[in-house]
Amino acid sequence: MKRTQQEILELYEKYYEMVWRIFLVRFGNPHDAYDAAQETFVRLMGDTKAFRSRKHEKAWLIRTAINYCKDVMKSSRWKQETCLDAGRPPEAGVVPSEYSEVYEAMMGLPEQYRVILYLYYYEGYSLKEIAGMMKTNASTLRSRFAKAKELMKVYLEDEMPKKEGQCQACKNAFPMRKERFYEQI
Repeated sequence: MKRTQQEILELYEKYYEMVWRIFLVRFGNPHDAYDAAQETFVRLMGDTKAFRSRKHEKAWLIRTAINYCKDVMKSSRWKQETCLDAGRPPEAGVVPSEYSEVYEAMMGLPEQYRVILYLYYYEGYSLKEIAGMMKTNASTLRSRFAKAKELMKVYLEDEMPKKEGQCQACKNAFPMRKERFYEQI
């Protein structure tokens, strides 16, 4: 059954920012993230399967975004452009200045860690759910998650000013789940 324009518009308004952020975390470039997010919703328009629930539609969009990332990152065009963009700081306004160092730390992590952190801390998914979305073994994902937290902690402790033992920007960087980040590092 084909989705109506109204249904697609509702999904777009509800999930566009989340999808765009996944691409921003993965690609590091807001323009590429915009293009990729648009492509994800074009794919939604072509998909005819009915969603079982709101959780299923969100998971479908995340899975489609991750698959699209993999396709793009395999392309030779992406590899050439990545070399040209390496080391470029985020564009002004993309990341609020108080979060820029946390964003920089996260973007400095290997690609396999960034989306895990985003989905866990910002979107609130469990590691088991993320493993399913990324089609990764749960124990492998837990290991990557632990390594990502360790790398972030080292970077943030070395690079950022402390306020009562914690950096204020990091506390605010994941506004939806910021307390979970500090409970576990």
